[in-house]
Amino acid sequence: MKIGEALRKKRLELGLTQQEMCEGILSRPFYAKVESGKNRINAESLFKILFARQIDLVEFGKLVQGTYDSAENKAEKRYQSQMNMAVSTKDLKLMEKYCQDIIESSNDEILQLRALVALAYFKGELGGLSKEIRVKIKEKFDEGRNWTKRPELLGLLANTMLLWDQDDLNYWIGDLLKKAKKEAVSDLILERYLRLFENYLVICYERKADGKEYQKNRVDEVIKYIISVTAPFQLMIYRITALYLHALLTDQKGKAQKIKKDMEAYGYGNAIASWPE
Repeated sequence: MKIGEALRKKRLELGLTQQEMCEGILSRPFYAKVESGKNRINAESLFKILFARQIDLVEFGKLVQGTYDSAENKAEKRYQSQMNMAVSTKDLKLMEKYCQDIIESSNDEILQLRALVALAYFKGELGGLSKEIRVKIKEKFDEGRNWTKRPELLGLLANTMLLWDQDDLNYWIGDLLKKAKKEAVSDLILERYLRLFENYLVICYERKADGKEYQKNRVDEVIKYIISVTAPFQLMIYRITALYLHALLTDQKGKAQKIKKDMEAYGYGNAIASWPE
């Protein structure tokens, strides 16, 4: 949906005339041509209208995102949707098809690397990835790329965590943690951070359970950060997951079991189905 179409949709939902919608910001004739797609509206005027009419920016953004999103973002979303479907159905053949399509047809090197790693993981062949592929992935997390704010690189880290030894993983998570504490981020980026930190805790627990050493200091820092930013109700699941994983990591199995039983009793069995035990 184009901006003009989205403005018209929201105006009609509010029960406003075109004059009422643009009052004090644009002339009605000019605004009418914005709705019809004949005139372009500048960012300042658009935001003035959205704020004046108390239109939710996130909701409005979702209306127009499909039209103005970049080809890379569209590819990323399609990839994620396809992979989620393949993973949820545990369909390795479907997963292999989607990954192969990306590897052969995409011009996005990061997307190709994610597909290669995802396919290797689900086939149990992570250890067989070449040194060249590993070097390429490592180069993407160079500090100069500002990787902690780029969704595609956050996605790449999420896909490749199991590839790295604990020192490398601690370094990248530490870098991400430092930036997360220091800079204000959008709700969308915050949730990406929380999912990455959650994956990190799971990997630390699995390595500990396998008798491998891990650096506990990052675990404590990550859990402290998660608790500090998850007061809003919609983020509470990340806090509870962090407390559960902390109980596992500190050998408080009884506490972990109680958290899990409480979540199941409250009807969140599906939400915690992927929790390690």
